[in-house]
Amino acid sequence: MKRTTIKKGFNCLDFKQSSQEKIATEIKNLSHSEQIKYFKENIDESDLRIWWESLNT
Repeated sequence: MKRTTIKKGFNCLDFKQSSQEKIATEIKNLSHSEQIKYFKENIDESDLRIWWESLNT
């Protein structure tokens, strides 16, 4: 009998963890106000901007 290989797809938890590690590295030496600026700038450049703006209205 031939073995079936399963192609691995997208792993949400791995993606989440790698994203958090990347952000932690980028903001590690920033002050609190610089961290806020970092997140605001990244939100403004992402597709999440519309969602974020809907929360603030």
